[in-house]
Amino acid sequence: MSKKIKERDERYEPKAKHLDAVICVAVLVMVVAVTTIALLWVNKNIIKNSEKDEVHLNETGHVSNESNYLETEESYEEPFVLDQEVAYKHAHFNNSWYNFSKYKAKCDKVDDSYFENVCFLGDSRTQGLLQFSGLPKWNGFFKVGTTAAAACYEREYTFGDGYYRNILETIEYADYDIFYVGYGTNDLGLGDADKFIQDLEVIIDKIKECHPGAIIYVENILPMGEAFSINHPTFSNENARIYNAKIYEMCNVYGDLIYLDIASTMRDDNGNARSAYISDGLHYNAEGYKVILNFIKGAVVEKKTM
Repeated sequence: MSKKIKERDERYEPKAKHLDAVICVAVLVMVVAVTTIALLWVNKNIIKNSEKDEVHLNETGHVSNESNYLETEESYEEPFVLDQEVAYKHAHFNNSWYNFSKYKAKCDKVDDSYFENVCFLGDSRTQGLLQFSGLPKWNGFFKVGTTAAAACYEREYTFGDGYYRNILETIEYADYDIFYVGYGTNDLGLGDADKFIQDLEVIIDKIKECHPGAIIYVENILPMGEAFSINHPTFSNENARIYNAKIYEMCNVYGDLIYLDIASTMRDDNGNARSAYISDGLHYNAEGYKVILNFIKGAVVEKKTM
């Protein structure tokens, strides 16, 4: 090799080494950038999936706080079952509420035999449901015109043994594990939603005391006919919605009651009772009670196994 060529190569050698170093740094920067982007993408999807799971829990009526969210492991173990239940609940429960950590929807309609082991408590609307809906066999204790407070002292209920009891004494002897509680229509006339809830809680507490572990459905107040609502301001549909909000809140506070939203099925677009289902503005006709029964059959829950 000539001396001139050797001097030229030695002159360019430092530049080549510098270029190699620049390339290495550039490659390293690209690797770091790609890794960072990948981590951000993964994190974004984790957050997105977590939000999706939380929406599912909220839609099923589960109270949305951190402890409840963490306790509900079923959302991770059985995502398909959860999605199926959410879809069924949207289709058949209206705005009903139940604690998702304690109950699950049956996701199927029950037949008439279900009601052979169920007890209904309520007023004339409960009477209408049991007597005019076509149920072949039912169990219920009701009184026309009663309120939640009056039911606790009126001795109007009997098992056919010649003794008449108030509703609290009746609950002691009623051997059932599923109760449907339907008061509130006549309580509207008293004009005190908070007092109504206090009276209703007395009945709820008695059921829980005498029948620990019973499944308790609390029905909301059904809408009145348009003319009846206008002509009787205390019984207006607006007041019924206020009372229903209180019932909903009570069920959430207890945490193990089912708020049963039958009212949405019976309401027209203006918030009044559907004219095809109402008779005198306050009570429903046979067709209306059949619709109510059909809704109840599809909105049934069962306890989750621990």
